[in-house]
Amino acid sequence: MRYFALASIRFYQKFISPYKGFSCAYRIHTGCASCSALGYRAVRRHGVVTGFFILRERTYKCGVAHRRYSVQPRRAIRSQRGDCDLGCDSPADCQFDLPRGSFLSRFFDSISCTDFCDCDWPDRKRKDTKDEELVYIPAKDKIRTE
Repeated sequence: MRYFALASIRFYQKFISPYKGFSCAYRIHTGCASCSALGYRAVRRHGVVTGFFILRERTYKCGVAHRRYSVQPRRAIRSQRGDCDLGCDSPADCQFDLPRGSFLSRFFDSISCTDFCDCDWPDRKRKDTKDEELVYIPAKDKIRTE
């Protein structure tokens, strides 16, 4: 299990992380190791379960650092803004060109199209940042290099 977790982290570091276009916010702000480097070290030293909990705490702090120190405001993705690109206001607007008698045809005929194409998606609640004000994230100049 440990070998698989370490191999997965190395795969991420080698093939995914260099191409995703952004870096660990905690590492950028503090100058410490990135979340994936800490996760690799934690899994190697403490095992998968304990390493997971260490990494979970660190990714939480990374998210706090991103929300706290992000310079650029994030734009909402079109589907998350509430824009409806399905375009069906009534059951008559939802047409599925599927062969009659197929499983999908029976499935879509059995559900109400207004339930399936409803533009009133549930609102995603913003994360409550009141508790995040108490999270300590050290600055670069306060960290001693070893």
